[in-house]
Amino acid sequence: MNLLELFLVLATIAGVTDGNVIRVKDNIWQTIAVKRQLNNSVIQLKIQTFRGKLVYEEIPPVMSLRAYQGDEFFLITDPNSSSRLVLRPSQKVTRTKLQLFHNQQVEIKAVYIAGNRPSIQGRIACPLDINQQCIERGNGYEILSVVRLK
Repeated sequence: MNLLELFLVLATIAGVTDGNVIRVKDNIWQTIAVKRQLNNSVIQLKIQTFRGKLVYEEIPPVMSLRAYQGDEFFLITDPNSSSRLVLRPSQKVTRTKLQLFHNQQVEIKAVYIAGNRPSIQGRIACPLDINQQCIERGNGYEILSVVRLK
């Protein structure tokens, strides 16, 4: 199942109406904009392209914020800055495949996925924010393709 088919299935399940838009322009890897109505908010997903150094950092087997969030793949787009993008494996680009690109200059195509909070609080161990809510986890760029640069 490709990304567009997945969006169409999700749109059908979410009850997309005529007021919402599912639009594909040009090449599917260049521009996909999907809007769907979900809990009275509009969510737009767009494929973006980034270049930089892909870094894999193994998560230590201890309870920590990083282990909770599952952040192990990053893209450094500017070597002079300490900021980096959090990358997430996908069905198209698996965790094992991403590990092969460690410390390599790559170009990725990805969709930003917002994090979520566990819905069953009190039943799982999670770091808490100032409002005593579980911290969000799972946010980052879900990778659709990765190519090593020369």
